[in-house]
Amino acid sequence: MVEIDRRSLLGALSAVLGSGTGVFANADRLRRLGLAEPPIAISAPELNVPDLQGSLHRVEDYRGKITVVSFWATWCPPCRKEMPALARLSRELDAERFAVLAVNVGDKEDKIRSFLEKIDHAGLPILMDTGSELPSKWYIHGLPVTYVLDADGQVVYGALGERVWDSPDMISGLKSLD
Repeated sequence: MVEIDRRSLLGALSAVLGSGTGVFANADRLRRLGLAEPPIAISAPELNVPDLQGSLHRVEDYRGKITVVSFWATWCPPCRKEMPALARLSRELDAERFAVLAVNVGDKEDKIRSFLEKIDHAGLPILMDTGSELPSKWYIHGLPVTYVLDADGQVVYGALGERVWDSPDMISGLKSLD
């Protein structure tokens, strides 16, 4: 049996995302939405970052829920554009079964807060990786990058670039994962 580490698998998923092709087993709708699945199941790397209120968030905190983890930065135009859609997605999904997290990479807290004053982000937990430690752990080479985790904390889909997270098709597709 060949052993493959998490970094290699996330790298493979990153390659699929960058190629613009999907590798879905059975969901044409999800393929059209630009999500790709990793070649084999992979546990999500750790988060261990605080939100704006100072509470630490870990992947384990979301076990039992489908979790959307979106990495973004204030300097990234596509990130800025999709943030309100992520907030609307978060409000649309049942909080008992789903979680949507927006993880800022590299910005200082005051810059994050200043940006958030200008957009709709109600209901969207904003996490801060001010030291930019997560990109290497999550194999991120561009922003925005979003991973969808199943209830066991396994990466089941990923997306590189902006998506319309609150579209009826996306909401329906995510709900079908439960």
